[in-house]
Amino acid sequence: MAQFLRRSQRSFSPQTQSAGFTLIEGLIVVVIIGLLAAIAAPSWFGFWQQRQINATQNMLYQALRATQADAMQQRHERRFSLRQRDGYIEWANHPESIPAAGVTNWQPLIEGVVLASEDNTLTKSGGIHYTRFDMHGNLRAKAIGEQGTITVTITGQRNTNRCVVVSTVLGAMRKGEGQAKANSNERFCY
Repeated sequence: MAQFLRRSQRSFSPQTQSAGFTLIEGLIVVVIIGLLAAIAAPSWFGFWQQRQINATQNMLYQALRATQADAMQQRHERRFSLRQRDGYIEWANHPESIPAAGVTNWQPLIEGVVLASEDNTLTKSGGIHYTRFDMHGNLRAKAIGEQGTITVTITGQRNTNRCVVVSTVLGAMRKGEGQAKANSNERFCY
């Protein structure tokens, strides 16, 4: 019993130190975490933007391919239409007989990604870019001028531009990205 009393007296003596961090140690930890976040945030934001722009490019490519495939499967002409509205790029796959203004099933792409101010060379009518595929999946014979490029961006800098190019009358398509120097066709996304 005497040992127990000696132990309990030691635990309540004023000489014991409490465990934990001082205010200065806590502030140092907060400052270090803040510095690391300030260093990592721009890189993370750039990575996130690249993911958005690449995802939008892939969605556009797949939408064009789906329109082309629908034209072949349904054995009639289909139109791929693209517009920018309320901060979104929207696309539609519809029969050639239905004008774009009458389409109700517009599909939005990723918010914040917009059409670039340059290198959008698909035919444009009434604020809507479009291209048309015949029942064989080729661009319509009358629509040779509908070959072209759809270019999207986030910040407006050419190195963040991504594009989908409809490059031949046979409906061949490819993806490209923004360059600092224009190619022989005076385009920056190739």
